[in-house]
Amino acid sequence: MLRFLRTGSCFNVSDGNNACYYLDKSAQALLLIDCGESVFERIVESGLLDGIRSIDILITHLHSDHAGSLPSLLFYCDLALGLTPKVIYPDRETMGKYLGLTGNDARKFELVRPSEYDRYETTEIGQEHSKFIKAYGYLIRIDGELLYYSGDAHTISPKVLHLLNDGRIDHFYQDTTRYENASHLNIDTLYGLVAAGRRDRVVCMHLDDDIAREKAEGYGFHVAE
Repeated sequence: MLRFLRTGSCFNVSDGNNACYYLDKSAQALLLIDCGESVFERIVESGLLDGIRSIDILITHLHSDHAGSLPSLLFYCDLALGLTPKVIYPDRETMGKYLGLTGNDARKFELVRPSEYDRYETTEIGQEHSKFIKAYGYLIRIDGELLYYSGDAHTISPKVLHLLNDGRIDHFYQDTTRYENASHLNIDTLYGLVAAGRRDRVVCMHLDDDIAREKAEGYGFHVAE
């Protein structure tokens, strides 16, 4: 359902900062999820914004590989496209400060919480990622299908894992790593958590390298392309 602009982890410069989107062609409406340091360049190069009438940007957290070029995208929407994007994030105060510090005019974008977002039903899931920054995943219902987007997370919440293994999540996008660390989900751990019959619903993303990609495929998961 989601299409990827970039698929890499923070230090995977060859694959670029992980980010994806959903395009409603009939409404010419774009939902972008995350906008890291290398993403704005990719958006412009790809022509993704050609003909777009509305842009909604859902941010998982404010690490630079997930929000580093958001200010540039907002400037571009205003000055080049004449559009007023929605920026969707649970903590409006923190996001407002971030965008203010980067010079964005608050009159040129609309800042909304997931519960206030009116195009797709969206629910935030607090994530274990870093003790220094808030991070969120999201449950999103699009065209009658439920998807989960983890952002960066060391674990999967019991609620979300139950929904997946019970067959109620149609598309499951999970941050994975082949290393053991406290910030991202180890792919071996993911394999043990997901029921065998549900692994074909999981897309591994935010990949370290080709070894991580091959390991994910060997376990029966899809990988972000």
